[in-house]
Amino acid sequence: MAWHRREDAENPAWPGLVDIFGFTLALLLLLWFAANWPLKVKNLELKRQDMERQLMSMTVANRQLNHMNRSLEEKLRLLGLNNQALAANMKQVTENNKILGYQMGLLQANNLDLSGQVQQLDQEKAALREIGLKDWEELLKLLQAKLAGSHLVIIPNRSAKEIEIQGKPRLTFETNRYELSPYDKERLEALAPILYELRQKKKFFITINGTADPRELHNLAPPRNNTELSALRAAAVAALMVKAAPGLGQYLRVTGLGVKGHVRNLAPGENPDAAYRQYRTVNLVLKIDVAALMRERAGKSAP
Repeated sequence: MAWHRREDAENPAWPGLVDIFGFTLALLLLLWFAANWPLKVKNLELKRQDMERQLMSMTVANRQLNHMNRSLEEKLRLLGLNNQALAANMKQVTENNKILGYQMGLLQANNLDLSGQVQQLDQEKAALREIGLKDWEELLKLLQAKLAGSHLVIIPNRSAKEIEIQGKPRLTFETNRYELSPYDKERLEALAPILYELRQKKKFFITINGTADPRELHNLAPPRNNTELSALRAAAVAALMVKAAPGLGQYLRVTGLGVKGHVRNLAPGENPDAAYRQYRTVNLVLKIDVAALMRERAGKSAP
């Protein structure tokens, strides 16, 4: 028969104590949750609001990203179109370069041809400068021999192939008049046959240039102005020379140059008609007829 000690015996109040302890613990937890519940609810509400804000921000960001995405897609599309256009342009540029290269070749060929033409023109120009030069030199020698000791001055101009003949003293006219003086008539009547004789040897023409002094002339009847007066003076000389040497007229060129010289302040007692007399004159210029010489050469070279 076993012997049981008192300590080993079961306490009949133990289950009740356990229940009381459990109930007390549950009550304490309940009281703790009850005490912290508003704070937890508030914290949860704040978290919910924060999450809503984040969600809203993310929604806005998503819209912006979508917009950026569409913009990028449009840019990519336009870039693709631009690339196509650029490719087409590059192709066109290549074609244009080919055409330009062809045109440059033609231009270079034309330049070479033009250079040849310019060179030929320079040669022809040099030849033209030489045409008539020998005739001018020979005419000058003939004139100098014919007019030696006369009251005439010879003024040569080699570059223009001209020879000017002036009187010594100068051939002049009275104020507003175009009639020649007896002395000037005598000199021109002697000169005309000489010029006609020389024209049979050398091809040249003669310009007769009449001038007037710088004082203004206004008349109702001819000569009405200085230009008409100067032309009448040249015409009077031409008529006299043709009369003295018939046939010379076809080689004469009559020109009224108008006013010559400038108006100036006269000294006290100075006669204005005498002061301006030097401008009322006519000069004769013999010029080699290059055109006639060229026609003559062309006729000789023709078959």
